[in-house]
Amino acid sequence: MKRILVVEDDTSIRELLVEILEGEGYLVSASKNGYEGIQSLETYIPDLILMDVMMPIMDGYAFKNELLLNSEWRSIPVVAMSAQVQRKEKLADYGIVNFISKPLDLGHLLETLKNISPV
Repeated sequence: MKRILVVEDDTSIRELLVEILEGEGYLVSASKNGYEGIQSLETYIPDLILMDVMMPIMDGYAFKNELLLNSEWRSIPVVAMSAQVQRKEKLADYGIVNFISKPLDLGHLLETLKNISPV
């Protein structure tokens, strides 16, 4: 069973994602910003991370930088989410190739997650 860490500052989106992903059979942990996401990784190593880009405290770019600094975390696939499609190109500089635009198309999101191989 694939483990997913959801890092999303919007409570309603985060809770909806957790509910939907658990309903699809994923094991899900959730954090409300990148800083909490990093703390979560100390005890929960997911098969992939679903991450909002624009968050308070630690945004998606800083979060991904922290992942790159840790040999255990750097190979975890990351799917970035943002309403600002122009951020997609900048994300590639951080090694993030999977991008989902907001508002979320749940069918596309689930298909994307299904097609990413676990680490």
